[in-house]
Amino acid sequence: MAGKQILIGAHRGAMCYEPENTLAAFDKAIEQGTYRVEFDVRRTRDGHLVLMHDATVDRTTDGTGEIAEMTLDEVRDLRAGGTRPVPTFREALACLKGRAKALPEIKQDGIAEQMVAEIQGAGMVADCTISSFTEDELIRCRALCPELAIAYFLTKPQAFSAGEVVERLGASLLIVWPVAIQPEYLTDAHAHGMHIRCGFNDRMTFDESYDLFKSFVGMGVDEVSCGRPDWIAQMIERYAER
Repeated sequence: MAGKQILIGAHRGAMCYEPENTLAAFDKAIEQGTYRVEFDVRRTRDGHLVLMHDATVDRTTDGTGEIAEMTLDEVRDLRAGGTRPVPTFREALACLKGRAKALPEIKQDGIAEQMVAEIQGAGMVADCTISSFTEDELIRCRALCPELAIAYFLTKPQAFSAGEVVERLGASLLIVWPVAIQPEYLTDAHAHGMHIRCGFNDRMTFDESYDLFKSFVGMGVDEVSCGRPDWIAQMIERYAER
C-alpha cells in the first residue's frame, strides 16, 4: 500500500456480529482491530443520553415507542437485538476510553451541550470526533469546546470546498459516502489537513466490498468503515500482498 496505513472503522460497532450501538458491538469491533467506532446518540424524556440510531426503539430492540418519550429506566428494560442492554453515552465513552477513538453522531437537535459536557467529563476530548447532519449542532460543539474534533458529511455529488468547510465548521474529518466520492474532493480535503473516512454497505459480499475498498485506497481514503471490521482487516492484508 505504498507505506500508507489504512485505518479500520466500525459502523455502530461491529453491528453485523452484535446488535448495533451496544457495548458488545464495541467490544467485538475493538477485538477485530478497530481504530474508531461510530455510534448514534439521542436523549430520553428525563434527560439521559443513550445510544439509538432511530427516533423509535421499534427496529432495534424488543420494545416500541419513541426514545424522546421514554425514561432511562424504561430504556434500561429494553434489549437491543433482543439480547443486549441499550447503553448510555457515558457507558459508551467509558467502554472506548483507552481502546479506540469515538465518533458519536448527534441524532437529535439540542443535545450538543450535554454531549460535550459528558465527553469532557469522561476525559475523551482528544479521542472523540463529533458528527451531525445538523450543522448548528456542530457549530455549538465547536463553540463549547474548540479542542473537540468535528466531522463533515459528504453524502451526495455536490459542489465541495474543503477550505470552506474547514473555515466554517473547523472540521478535521471528512466522512464521504461512496456515491459522493470524487478524487478531486479527496485531494482538496487532504490539502486542507482533513482525514478522510469512507465505508461500504453491509449487504454487499466480501468481493463486492473489496472492489470498493481498492477504489477507496486508490483515491487516498485514510479510514474504511463497515459493520464487519474483520473484513476490512482482511482487505488491508490482501491489498498489501498484491
